[in-house]
Amino acid sequence: MGNELYILPDSSKIWMQPGSSICFAENFNADRTVRLKGNSLFEVHKQEGSKFRVYIDSAFIEVKGTCFLIKQISPESSKITLFNGSINFNIESSGEKIMMEPLHELDYNPQNAEIHLNRIENVKWNNGRYDFMEIDLKRLIHIINQMYGTNITINKDIDKSGAFTGSIRYNESLDDVIDKICFSLNLNYKKEKEIIIY
Repeated sequence: MGNELYILPDSSKIWMQPGSSICFAENFNADRTVRLKGNSLFEVHKQEGSKFRVYIDSAFIEVKGTCFLIKQISPESSKITLFNGSINFNIESSGEKIMMEPLHELDYNPQNAEIHLNRIENVKWNNGRYDFMEIDLKRLIHIINQMYGTNITINKDIDKSGAFTGSIRYNESLDDVIDKICFSLNLNYKKEKEIIIY
C-alpha cells in the first residue's frame, strides 16, 4: 500500500505514509488541530487569524501556512523537516519553543526532550514531489534512507560528489527511485541484504 493523500476541511493536504493515522474534531475549521500517529507530510493552507497545530508525542507544531514532513521513527526519535514557510516546535513539558525556518530539520527525542536543529540544502517540495537541485550523491542517499527507512550504501570506489538534479514523487517506489538515480548518474546497483550502489 502506498502513501495516501488526505485533504482536510480547510483544504490543507496531508500525504500519509502506510500505517499512519490522524484525528481531528468535527468543527475542524474552528479549531484546526490534528493529532498524528506515524509519518506524514503536511501542506498547510494559510488562514488569517487561524492557527494550525499538529500534536505528536509530548510536543506540538504550530503552523502558519507551510509545508513540512513529520517522521516519528521510534519512541526516542521524531524528525521534522521544513520545506517552506515557518513553524514553531513546542515541547509541552518545558514550554520551550523553537522557531524553524525553511530547509531546517529538527531531531526531537520525546524521552528526554533533547533537540538538534540542522540545515538541509538543495531540496524543495512541490505539490507531491521532492525536487532536488545539484545534490551530491552522499547527501541524496542519506535523504532517501530517511524517507524509505532503508540502509542503501555506496561502494567506496564511487565519486560521492556526483550531483543529481531531478524529482521524486512522494509515493514513488524505492526501486523506481534507485533506477532513476542510477540512470541519471550512470551507476548500477545490486540487492543483497541491502542495496549497494556501484
